[in-house]
Amino acid sequence: MKFKHALITLCILFLTAACSVNPTIRSNYNQAVDLSQYKTFGFFQPLDTDTRYESLTSQYLKQATVVEMTRRGFVLSNNKSDLLINFHRDIQNKQDIGEIPVTGYGGYHQYRGHLYYDSWVSYRTYVDNYQEGLLNIDIVDSKSNKVIWQGEAIERITERQSNNLQAALQKTVSQMFTQFPISTQP
Repeated sequence: MKFKHALITLCILFLTAACSVNPTIRSNYNQAVDLSQYKTFGFFQPLDTDTRYESLTSQYLKQATVVEMTRRGFVLSNNKSDLLINFHRDIQNKQDIGEIPVTGYGGYHQYRGHLYYDSWVSYRTYVDNYQEGLLNIDIVDSKSNKVIWQGEAIERITERQSNNLQAALQKTVSQMFTQFPISTQP
C-alpha cells in the first residue's frame, strides 16, 4: 500500500512540476542590420491583438515592451519612429492522454504447501485538458517595413496566469527580451 501512495505522490509532483515550467522562448533577428542605428520606437496601429478597440492584453503588452525597450536605450515616440512593434497571440485548447501504472494487491494464498502473495500492475488512463498560448513580438524597421527582430513564447496557460494577466504578460515579455541582441543599460 505504501508503494501505491508513493507512486501517486510522485505523479502529482511530476504534474505540478510540468505546470510550473517557464515558456519556450525563441527569437531570430536580421544579423545584417545594425541595431545601434535605431533610437526610437512606437507601435503599429492597430495591433494584431486588437480588433475595434485596444484590448487589455494589448495595453499590458505595450507597458511591458516599453519597459524593456527603454531599458535598452530606446525612446518611445508616437511620431515617425525608427522601429514599429506589433504583437500576435494565439490560444489553443490542447489535450494530453496517457497512462499511469496502478498496482493491485490480491492478498496471500497457499498452494501446494507454499504461501504466495498476489499483486499485479495495470494502467489507469488519464486525460489532461489545458490551454497553450503563443505570443509573438515583431520589431519592424519603419522605413523598409521589414522585421528586424522576432520573439516567440509558447507556454501552457495556468489558471493563476489567467487571473493575473498583467503580471503573467510582464514576466513573459521580460523573458523574451533576454534574447534581444541589445542588452540592458546600467
